[in-house]
Amino acid sequence: MKETKQSLSELWALLRKKEQDFGLHKLSLTERDIFLMILNLQNKNFNINLDVILKNCNYPRATFFRSLKKLRLKNFIEISKDTNDERKSIINIPQQFRN
Repeated sequence: MKETKQSLSELWALLRKKEQDFGLHKLSLTERDIFLMILNLQNKNFNINLDVILKNCNYPRATFFRSLKKLRLKNFIEISKDTNDERKSIINIPQQFRN
């Protein structure tokens, strides 16, 4: 049992270290949760349609868009318009957060 506790604490410490390396410690819990959800939903080219994110988000719409704006201002995401349909927005993941 002691071995499991030690390995869990080491894993937790490693996670916190990586979050600090990427600057995630500067985000609120809601912003962090939404950013990690975007990372989980991304496809191979690191662009994801805003509609896909909204469908999978458990937060109220206003909270989601407030957090999205803060993520954009803090350079965790980039937002662009779809080349085929200007009404749609695409969320881009910057290079430093790509796997």
